[in-house]
Amino acid sequence: MLDPTHELDAWYDALPRSPQDDGRVVRCVIRSGRGQRATRDSIEVRVGKGVTGDSWAVHVHSVPESEVSLINIHVARAVADGDESRTPLTGDNLQVDLDLSESNLPPGTLLEIGSAVLIVTAYPHRPCKSFIARFGELQTRRIARACRTGRRGRGVLCNVVREGALSVGDRIAVLRPAPSA
Repeated sequence: MLDPTHELDAWYDALPRSPQDDGRVVRCVIRSGRGQRATRDSIEVRVGKGVTGDSWAVHVHSVPESEVSLINIHVARAVADGDESRTPLTGDNLQVDLDLSESNLPPGTLLEIGSAVLIVTAYPHRPCKSFIARFGELQTRRIARACRTGRRGRGVLCNVVREGALSVGDRIAVLRPAPSA
């Protein structure tokens, strides 16, 4: 059976490519309340608590596998139609220039950012009702298709392994496990 959503792949394929091993933090965002977003030059992350000052800990849909959320900056810009002031509305804590695909960052991959270390979880990051309301049906279908094809269009969810501070411009080092012998 032919999947008619394959036509949505061209949108994702046209986005700029991001590095696989040596990314950068482009924007730090704190969800300071329902529908409210504040950008910061730097944030702190804590084990079991996520981003200091973020509403993750009290959000009704929060799960332990989602302390910190990341989205690719090119995807965020595309869903916001290039309007930089709207990209924080994705609701992700970090907007990054890094390949977030399943093949590049399988669950268990460590990300060293600033003095912190995050671990990629297997918990799926999918568009919610607020995302649909902010960016529309077409953008949401594009994102959902990218999620189904392993590209993680909505981004990736992480837990904090090592507490620390991270800032806009910080390098993201992908720490891959050593190959099995």
